[in-house]
Amino acid sequence: MDEAVLSFDDMSVWMESCALTGAAAFFAGVRGCAVIVNGPLWCYLFTQRHIEQSQSDISHRMKCTQLDNDAIVFGAEAYLREALQPHIDHPPALLAVISGSSASLIGDDVGAIARAAGVTCPVVAIDSGGLVGSFADGWARASCATLDVLLRETRGEVRRGVNLIGMTSSYYNSENDVRELVRLLTGAGYEVRHVFGCDMPPENIGDLSQSELNIVVHDELGLAAAKHIEQHCGTPYIAPLPPYGRAGTKRWLAAIFSALPPVRGEDAMEEIAAAERRDFLRINDLKNTWGELLFDTALIRAPRSSAWGLAEALRTEWADVRHLAVAAQLREDAAAVKIADEQLAETDTARAQGVLAAMERGLLMGSSSESVLADPRRMLYVPVSYPVVDRLHISDQPFMGLRGARHIEDMLWNGSVLRRELSVRAGIHG
Repeated sequence: MDEAVLSFDDMSVWMESCALTGAAAFFAGVRGCAVIVNGPLWCYLFTQRHIEQSQSDISHRMKCTQLDNDAIVFGAEAYLREALQPHIDHPPALLAVISGSSASLIGDDVGAIARAAGVTCPVVAIDSGGLVGSFADGWARASCATLDVLLRETRGEVRRGVNLIGMTSSYYNSENDVRELVRLLTGAGYEVRHVFGCDMPPENIGDLSQSELNIVVHDELGLAAAKHIEQHCGTPYIAPLPPYGRAGTKRWLAAIFSALPPVRGEDAMEEIAAAERRDFLRINDLKNTWGELLFDTALIRAPRSSAWGLAEALRTEWADVRHLAVAAQLREDAAAVKIADEQLAETDTARAQGVLAAMERGLLMGSSSESVLADPRRMLYVPVSYPVVDRLHISDQPFMGLRGARHIEDMLWNGSVLRRELSVRAGIHG
């Protein structure tokens, strides 16, 4: 394709992730889990490319059956048996076999084939073709299938502690967010026992029921798993809006405190209050020179939970926004939805393109799929979701929590001031 005529729709089609990628991303977040993608090579390569943005070693534990036209007609058992061979003599802690669209049509009993081949480790076999749904659909489906295999019912005394449910390194900057949320909860006196979806050993998945509360962070990923655990083990869960911004972080902690009273809740709240006092003075100094942080139009395009959490923090805390458009599925939180002036479907690329094309003094919080149309003279671009090919972020700064709020506010103010400086200098030398 001629790059000179590359369209916004082209970029979105190239970059959007399917259920197969979401399922593989879940299993990639299980430590020591080997993954077999049962499908054609191009599906495998697309999935690998997405996951290796956050896990550079994924190719060492994720392989492909490389199905061809013969497999579609005569069956994929021979291809699957060949891919299973390395795991017979050296069984991994967990083996996941994910069948894509074409393999799903064949109808092979993948689990039975693996057991007949001599695989002795636990096996999770799921269908996760493109017709199943989105990245989040695949992740949720894989998580519940894994719970079916590995989850144990509650036995003995329940320990005091919480689990974070529904986080993945395949969300942009999520590993830093995990560390920040664990830090906040630990500071409030909670024992964070597990983060289901991020570098969790499979042998610990059975212990998810041994905590007092599950905290769903990204509901599009983890809500199904939290409901599954509650149904089978009785562990309650909450799913508040993710903690973006200082006020959002306080609300998030307050929701957890209400569900499970903390040991040192006042310490966590005092940390936020102290940061608010310091930051208020610094931001006011900047406002005295540059005025209020104002965007005529802002577009946020990100996974559902992130999009609405960012929208709430942007409108109520970080900046003045005259028109806020959010390209994400609606959440059930009525208050969060009312934050936006316009809600777009995630696939409404035509309208998103129109919003970007009309921007003046704008803000884009999205990915490189959108930034291809982001004119830096007319808008500030802050990457918040994959794919990101036009920015580098290798620090440990999160987006969520207290440290995340300050990090994003840094980016918003510094980017806005730089654009104003360039505009003033252009006027002087013009």
